[in-house]
Amino acid sequence: MRNSVHGFAIILLVFIFTACQKELNFEDLPTNGQAVGTLKSSSGTCLPQSINGTYTKDSVLKATNYIQVSADITATGTYQIASDTVAGFYFIASGTFTSTGVQVVNLAGNGTPSATGIKTFSIKFGTSTCTIDVTVGTGAPANAVFSFVNCAGTLYGAGVYTAGTVVGATHTVTLDVNVTNPGPYTINIAAVNGVSFSGSGNFTATGNAQVILTASGTPAAASPPAYNYTVTSGTSTCIFSITVAAPAPPPNLDYVPQTSFSNWSSRLVGGTPADTTYVQVSANSKTFGANSYKIFEVQDMGVPTDSVFNRKNGGLYYQYIDGNLGVLDNPINKEYLVLDSNLAVNATWTANFGPNVAMGFPLTNIRVDAEILGKGETQTVASIVYANVIRVKYAYTATVLLVGDVPVAEEERWFARGIGVIRSSIVNLVAPATIINETTRAQVY
Repeated sequence: MRNSVHGFAIILLVFIFTACQKELNFEDLPTNGQAVGTLKSSSGTCLPQSINGTYTKDSVLKATNYIQVSADITATGTYQIASDTVAGFYFIASGTFTSTGVQVVNLAGNGTPSATGIKTFSIKFGTSTCTIDVTVGTGAPANAVFSFVNCAGTLYGAGVYTAGTVVGATHTVTLDVNVTNPGPYTINIAAVNGVSFSGSGNFTATGNAQVILTASGTPAAASPPAYNYTVTSGTSTCIFSITVAAPAPPPNLDYVPQTSFSNWSSRLVGGTPADTTYVQVSANSKTFGANSYKIFEVQDMGVPTDSVFNRKNGGLYYQYIDGNLGVLDNPINKEYLVLDSNLAVNATWTANFGPNVAMGFPLTNIRVDAEILGKGETQTVASIVYANVIRVKYAYTATVLLVGDVPVAEEERWFARGIGVIRSSIVNLVAPATIINETTRAQVY
């Protein structure tokens, strides 16, 4: 019985010693100045932790990529808290705990994620381990690697480059390339003469391919010279050129166009081909008094046979008469208003040419009374349709001494904007007859 009690006492002492030994746990004691603690609570669950930053495949981790963990420190000292390496990256922190209790630590991210998806990391501190999931997203694929080939074979879109006119979707160039590494590409070429080129896309395979660059901007000046563009990819360079056309002149909106070399053909209605009149505006001008007039040459087989002198002032069109009209004893040498395009329908004006003598009859005055019969009309002459037509009627009157006013003739002229006179109809009231001429073609600059 004494031996049994003695044995029980020994067993009890061993149990007490073991229990005390577990409570002290030499692993929890500082060793070589290292801190002691755990990532878990007393209940065995991991203390709070969080993930900071965005994780992208093939993108090197930055200072903003870290994991924040909490550690319960029971003994101060140096520490290292680290994760394992998963998919090419890991987290680690080291330093010194100077106080006990729960401490928050940032574990810096290192490396480059090599795969997408959820990556589970084991965080270790001392004998404690906790896990945390980090999601890695899809990164931008690597840019394509390519070189330019056959620059002489550059293809150009249908767009015409014109100075002062904005370019559009048809202003393109197509370049041949050789792709060594597929992937996305972006090409931007700086502006030359106000026009730049750009293009982007994705090469899906190696080998020969094409890139289309589209122009943007407005050409500042016309060629010459041609304008060169240089595009580079790595060590490969290609140069292509574009030619810029001069802008088209603005449309002529005159009712009596007076630009040099403008010309017209008219025919006598009811006549023969020989009854065709050709009129061309000379490059030269002539001055009468203070005004300069454009010379309208009436030509026969290219040789001037007569001339008419015209000038304009805004919407006013004048003609200068420097002859005797074939029936007067004295030349007139005076201009008169042929058309005031600003006036409305039914508006009138009068031109007086003063006294003269015709076939022995003294005239106290020669007068032209004009009236606008129509404006903004559409008329068809010689099977040609004209818009914006003004019709004017002219009444020619001679005041004969001791007789009074004698109507001599009536005329109607049709003026088409941007074309000129397209029809004239003259009625001789002295020896009744009617002469009608119609314009069959016009070339106005």
